[in-house]
Amino acid sequence: MDETATLPTLEVFTALLARVDALEREVARLQAENVALRAENELLRAENEALKAEVNRLTLELAAARKNSRNSSKPPSSDIVKPKPPLPEGQTKRRIGGQPGHAPHFRQPFTPEQLDESHVFDPPSMTCSCGGRLEACPSEDLVQQQIDLPEQPVIRREYRARAYRCSSCGARRRGKLPRREGYVGNRLAAVWGFLNAKAHASHTVIADFTKDVLGEPVSRGQIAKTFGRVSDALKASYQEALECLRGEPVLHIDETGHREGGKRYWTRVFRGGDFTVFHIDKTRSAAVLESILGPGFKGVIICDYYSSYHKYLKGVDARAQFCLAHLIRDLRFLEGHPNPEVKHYAEHSLEAMRRMFEVHHRLRENPEHDRKELVLAGEKLRKAMLEAPAEPKAQNLAKRFRDNGDSYLRFITHLNVEPTNNNGEQSIRHVVIDRASSQGTRSPLGRDYKARIWSAIATCAQRGTSAFHHLHNALKTYANPSASPP
Repeated sequence: MDETATLPTLEVFTALLARVDALEREVARLQAENVALRAENELLRAENEALKAEVNRLTLELAAARKNSRNSSKPPSSDIVKPKPPLPEGQTKRRIGGQPGHAPHFRQPFTPEQLDESHVFDPPSMTCSCGGRLEACPSEDLVQQQIDLPEQPVIRREYRARAYRCSSCGARRRGKLPRREGYVGNRLAAVWGFLNAKAHASHTVIADFTKDVLGEPVSRGQIAKTFGRVSDALKASYQEALECLRGEPVLHIDETGHREGGKRYWTRVFRGGDFTVFHIDKTRSAAVLESILGPGFKGVIICDYYSSYHKYLKGVDARAQFCLAHLIRDLRFLEGHPNPEVKHYAEHSLEAMRRMFEVHHRLRENPEHDRKELVLAGEKLRKAMLEAPAEPKAQNLAKRFRDNGDSYLRFITHLNVEPTNNNGEQSIRHVVIDRASSQGTRSPLGRDYKARIWSAIATCAQRGTSAFHHLHNALKTYANPSASPP
């Protein structure tokens, strides 16, 4: 064989070997680079997941920081920095004062019998400029009526029980002073109690009012002593109201914090059909409910989802209507969740809630209509609440509805039961405002006074009667037990 003929073949072979070797090195380099890229990719994936989790955590923290009265149990007063909602399209801001089409309301003039003073002003001259004599035209009189305080609104009264001695035996006899009435009379005591409980006036403000307006200086100690008398006057009616709670068919119950001497207490409100009772205790546990309502309570309690209500309800025949307003707030909070499934769950449940309340409001206006539509709407809400994603907060709401769905929908079958505890929250709002101005109480006597006068004020507001007249009547009855009780 000719050797020169094989040379090109060897050169090609050698070149191919070199090429293969280069390709193998390139493959090895690419494989090594691929391994490095895979490792880097895994690292970036892990970092991305960590960042996603951090974003979710920060989003939830931001949502929690932005909680307001619409998506949490925070009071409306905490929304002070919340911007006002925009006006509906085509609507302009209302001007100050009466609106167009508003029917005017005029005060009825006083009758002559109601007037304490009457001043008549005649023209400077009873002769006209033409020389004629003026004749009275009563129907054309210009009348201006006025209310005011007298210059000396305080009556300084003295009760003297005169003493006598028998001229024969020397025995002494004395008249009898009014019972249980000290330096401050019943009417002024009722005014002080009204200002303190209804207008949230402190002892200092009441002392200033009595000195500057009524012209009579008093000490804060005298005011505290008078409040003790007001408390004693309200004791009997307060105890009667406490006993009546056990027979109420429906009770709105709520609680809020209270301070006494720097220690934490709790004020709980019990609102019945036509009266309200406040109770202050060291704890908000089920033991308080047991002591107030007893083991035989068989009504419906409208309340929030706090654990003490669950514990109390387990031992009695009573039933609960858990406040749907609280559930709505929890769902509104989940509307801002970063997880789209959770967001959809909240929106879907809120839409079912909205439709159910539409039916409920229609039935309240027309009670004779069939309630099947409301039952169906309630079941749709139950289904929406149970179809929760795996996220813990959503599952927590689903479990709550799974375990206590009947207690959320009890208003559907009980016509006298409200779906929310708005009445209880409205009653306790007055106490929250009073707490801010008074800074709580300092003794058991002060605690009793606050619970009793709060109950009296709230009951009068509930019945549409005068709180001042109730306080005054209670003080008169306390000073004179033979009088008819308030």
